[in-house]
Amino acid sequence: MSALRAAEQAVCVADVSLPDEPVVWVNEAFTRTTGYDASQTVGRNCRFLQDGLSDRGYDVRTPAAQIRSLIERRAGGTVLIPNRRRDGSVFCNELALSPLPDATGAVRYYVAVQQDVTARVQAQAARDAVQAEAAELADHLQQQLVPQELPDVPGWEVAVRYRPASRADGSRGEVSGDFYDLRVLTSGEAVAVIGDVSGRGPAAAATTAALRWAVRGVLGVVSGPADALRHVGGAVHDTLGDRFATVAAVRLPPEPGRAVDLCLAGHPRPVLVPVAGPSRMVGAPGMLLGPFPDPDLRETPVDLAAGEHLVLYTDGVTEAASPTHELFGDDRLLAALDGLRDKASASPDDVADAVLAAVGDHVGDGPTDDLTLMVLRRSPR
Repeated sequence: MSALRAAEQAVCVADVSLPDEPVVWVNEAFTRTTGYDASQTVGRNCRFLQDGLSDRGYDVRTPAAQIRSLIERRAGGTVLIPNRRRDGSVFCNELALSPLPDATGAVRYYVAVQQDVTARVQAQAARDAVQAEAAELADHLQQQLVPQELPDVPGWEVAVRYRPASRADGSRGEVSGDFYDLRVLTSGEAVAVIGDVSGRGPAAAATTAALRWAVRGVLGVVSGPADALRHVGGAVHDTLGDRFATVAAVRLPPEPGRAVDLCLAGHPRPVLVPVAGPSRMVGAPGMLLGPFPDPDLRETPVDLAAGEHLVLYTDGVTEAASPTHELFGDDRLLAALDGLRDKASASPDDVADAVLAAVGDHVGDGPTDDLTLMVLRRSPR
């Protein structure tokens, strides 16, 4: 008892064998914390510290029920509960309850150690508010990075999957730098674009949105994807700072049998999924956008027969890490695409979902980077 008497934390002892389980002893720290001395506390149930709190919007039923359950089971545990001091102020009490069994194992007394954790609870509430505000901002910014809906493209079928980063606890990570776009030009051709700006957070998202609109503005004004990305690369050279961007642009002709034109500005090579035969990487790597004032970019013609798919993706796919830190990689991506039951009848949605499922199996419950897929299929009709 001398140790409890000298403890810096508030301590009280209740006799749970008596009617209404009254307090039978308190230490001096209890008086300092609550404002009630022994003469005002002994003989009363500790619930008097919660009197009137429900009238002020505090719901004490849940923690009170937890306390009741512990005592009925003669078990120990910790409960966070609001209490009122003698002067009327309210504090958050982290109440640690411990049963004291006698020589026969019967429990007559409970020791309750109280700790004022108001500052910690308020700090957590402030952090939660900041995180909620940041999540709302991230949602708003994320919506600016992608079109609200995709246009219909004559002769083509398109599917997109857009997944922001997640943390290890499953919550959403910072706003990503991934973006995509699909624009039908007055010539009847369409251009599909997918990209990734380095960095995270609102500043990176703002840069990403600006880059997306710059690419959109140039398309149709210049002769092709390579010229468009070259112009954009020169324009953003001084504005990206220490950031860089990888972009893939594909010109989709409406005429069947005509090759698509693919330009890669430092972006991962897309995968061609034929109706028959193994999937393969296509395209020639080009310079990143940002570091160079005049990036060397070229177009590669890619023959895409009716019913075949071209899979564009950001590095969140191939760099997805397993719990043992093993990357998903190109080989697993190709295997997931070759594992499709029937490539001839698979839709772009089927292809995208197969890749997502394979990445999900590889990552498990771990965190993920932002991940974007765009699957293009030349219509078999």
